[in-house]
Amino acid sequence: MGQNRDIFGTVENRSWDVRRGVVGIQHMVQVGIDHGIAERRLLASTGLLLADLEDDDLEVEAVQELSVAQNLVQALGDRPGLGTEVAMRFTLANWGLLGFAMLSSPTAGEALQVALRTLQIGNRFIDITAGFTQTSARIAFQHKHLPADVRDFLLERDIAIIFGVIVLRCLSPQLVDRLGDSRLELALPGDRAAKLVDGMTAMLADLAHDPMQQFRIIADRPATELTFPLDLLAEPMAMPDPATAALCEQQCLDLLQNRLDRGRLATRIRAILLHEIRDAPTASEIADRLNMDRRTLARRLAEEGTNFRTLQEETRATLAIDMLGVLDLTVKETAARLGYASSEAFSRSFTRWTGSSPSAYRSRPRPPAAGHR
Repeated sequence: MGQNRDIFGTVENRSWDVRRGVVGIQHMVQVGIDHGIAERRLLASTGLLLADLEDDDLEVEAVQELSVAQNLVQALGDRPGLGTEVAMRFTLANWGLLGFAMLSSPTAGEALQVALRTLQIGNRFIDITAGFTQTSARIAFQHKHLPADVRDFLLERDIAIIFGVIVLRCLSPQLVDRLGDSRLELALPGDRAAKLVDGMTAMLADLAHDPMQQFRIIADRPATELTFPLDLLAEPMAMPDPATAALCEQQCLDLLQNRLDRGRLATRIRAILLHEIRDAPTASEIADRLNMDRRTLARRLAEEGTNFRTLQEETRATLAIDMLGVLDLTVKETAARLGYASSEAFSRSFTRWTGSSPSAYRSRPRPPAAGHR
């Protein structure tokens, strides 16, 4: 066996924390509603309303989608099959250009290169790396960096999407027939892996060849990895068309760069605060993370008609209302989650924001579950 090395140079995705389409939130919210969970609870701590989800062109921050995942799992429990149930709502059209770029790639190896370069435009949370030996290729799916409460849910969801919606649909019949020497090891318990396999089988039921019958799936492994013979990378894809593949890949790269560059600074800061409000990051700390100095951050926010303190107060007020009125936390629990040193300090702030004390707000009749705040 040869020494492991990168298969196409540097292929590790930088992070899941990239702006993305709203489709991931749409599907999770719909699954929650189907199970009887109020949309207000599912959207708690995101700053989003149900009406916002009607805009298919809306782009959201990754932490907003992560919050919906946490709300869904908290409401329904971390049950096996929940991630697959969400994944089954995705279609290849949800992945648009990336799906077509892979489908039209000349070979499986070139399709893999496309995926590794552009997968950030999708709604994924797991990180992906690839390597190979002299005879085999290995793709690793890493999820240990995710919050523990949604770690398995998101791994199950993303694996089902990547394989059931994208990869296995893009393979040619002759490539599917050669999957027998491949194996997919899952860092999931047996019951969860079984739900995942059943879900992917259902997702691929319309195909003439059943890819799920072609390779081994092993649960309860320390890591999630796909291993397959190296020569499979030379096999053609289902609809090879180099010109189309090149055009779609370039559009994917352009979209990714736009998402990395685009977005009002206030929106980016608000997303950081939503995710890390307990730690109370300062303006200087956030400026460092965004690779700018404190004065530049203040100037750019002023150009957008706001400032850091206003964003911090707005974010805390939004979260406080959700925590007290939707999640039914106590005043003390809410104060702790928002990073306040005492309940009294939080109560003074809440009264200033809303004109009502937090205890009085909690005792109000609950508003209808129609996404109003």
